[in-house]
Amino acid sequence: MEISPNITSRPESDRGSAKLRLEHRLYEFKADMAERPFLYAGIAFVAGFIANTYPARILFLVVARLFSWFAAPAILFMGVMKLSNLLSSSTPDEPTILRRP
Repeated sequence: MEISPNITSRPESDRGSAKLRLEHRLYEFKADMAERPFLYAGIAFVAGFIANTYPARILFLVVARLFSWFAAPAILFMGVMKLSNLLSSSTPDEPTILRRP
């Protein structure tokens, strides 16, 4: 007895065209790999070397530290630019009302 899942959330034509697009992309990828095998072998070698040499935790910490080093000056620079725009505007956005007691 064979049980098949009943998946009918999309029309059959959408699934067929998506399947054709996926197959087309797969054939393009295979053709590209056949044209440049050393490039893909090199990419696989470098990825495998990095994955086996450095634990993922260390790589994550390095990426997080680099991000924090570059994010803090960027946020500070954006604040300085905003402050300089506020101070250098010749006409204020809101009228100034002076009230005397």
